Amino acid sequence: MLHSFTLQLKQTASDIWLFLRNPKDQPATENSGSFKLRILLYVLLIDMVLMFVLTGVINLVEWMGWHSNNSHAVIEMMRSFPVWAFLLLGVLAVPLLEELVFRYGLRFKSGYMALLAFVATIALGVLAYSVLPLEGAIGVWVISGMALMLYALNADAITGFLKKLWDKIYGVFFYLIAFAFGLIHITNFTDFDYASAAVLLIPILIAPQIVGGMLMGYMRVKYGFFWGYFLHASHNALFFGLALATMGMLDEKLHIQDENYTLQVEEHMLYDQTALSSKHIGSDSLGFENQRLHDVILALLDKDESSVELDKKKHQHTAIDLKFKDHSTSRDIKQNKQLVLKQLQEVYKFEVTYRSQQMDAWDVAIADSSLLAAHAVADLKRSTVRYSEEAITFENVTLGELVGAVEKNFKVGLISERKLLELGKYDFKLPKNDFEQAKEDLKTKYGILLQSRMELADLAVVSFK
Repeated sequence: MLHSFTLQLKQTASDIWLFLRNPKDQPATENSGSFKLRILLYVLLIDMVLMFVLTGVINLVEWMGWHSNNSHAVIEMMRSFPVWAFLLLGVLAVPLLEELVFRYGLRFKSGYMALLAFVATIALGVLAYSVLPLEGAIGVWVISGMALMLYALNADAITGFLKKLWDKIYGVFFYLIAFAFGLIHITNFTDFDYASAAVLLIPILIAPQIVGGMLMGYMRVKYGFFWGYFLHASHNALFFGLALATMGMLDEKLHIQDENYTLQVEEHMLYDQTALSSKHIGSDSLGFENQRLHDVILALLDKDESSVELDKKKHQHTAIDLKFKDHSTSRDIKQNKQLVLKQLQEVYKFEVTYRSQQMDAWDVAIADSSLLAAHAVADLKRSTVRYSEEAITFENVTLGELVGAVEKNFKVGLISERKLLELGKYDFKLPKNDFEQAKEDLKTKYGILLQSRMELADLAVVSFK
């Protein structure tokens, strides 16, 4: 049985090689479903082996430092969509669309030419109507209609001419389609720098898609459109399934260890909001576990969210673990934060610039201490802030914790004296979605007054490349 399997695999590989050496628009003579299914499985096995080899080459390129891939469209889609929606799109919908666009036309049929002529006429008419005056558009419609009529009257002669031309250029056309299919996938590398020397690596980076496009083209030409689609869907199902199976793993992005400091950055393949997360900022060490990259950047900038303009279109679902230990005594906490931030900028390709901006700030003052005292509680050594759809509930918190949560939720800047922030422990409850009502409740229920004033502040602008 193994011998038969090996022979059939070799025969399939040989047939693929002969086809790719000289692509021709000639379907296979064997049409039984069981035979096509068997060929599909052999081609899929060949595809998997080639993909692992080519992926290894890409990993080698990254290991040598010629290219770094820190943002990939497929990974971002896995992080932002439910599993069922990701699989529906990635395994069924997108492969069907790509097969229709790139490989449906790899077989020549007279009906295809008629359909193409009709669609081209309609598209030309719509374009003329959108860019030309009505008189010009009518002229284009008349000429297009006459051309379509002439085609219909001479369809056999035109089809015969096109068939001869098709046979002559088919090999070139086949490989152009395969390369175009691969090239469109360079957009998966969402942080790719097209202005750098990395453009020379594009053929290597898209090699898996080019080779995959050739194999899918082989199945489409030899065994029909849907068998090419089945290969595409099976390919995606296998590799996306493998990616989903490893989503709980950590990917090491940076590891520096020398006499000055140790820094390790690991990226979660999937950000689990329900998992434990922690943050530590000490005099000689920093630690973040299961923290969103955006939140880590905010902490390192040492600014509240209202003072940072962060590009949230990229890496919004990226979570990292970060461990930093300073081995010297020459740097303070601020300098350590700046050092770590600089290293993160290198890894995740973002810039931090500053500009002055008038910002609406709010002074925090105690307007009625008796109202505030009515909500004081004994210190339980543990504070809790809970968010629901409509409210924020605070239990056993300081005024500093109240101020921090209000700033984060409503994205405003609050200014208060440090001694006021550390005063006592209290219970509060505020509306989550209405800042004006929250201000009113703070004043009337808790005796805390927020007074508006404009101030010139440094706004940190974080932009990903």
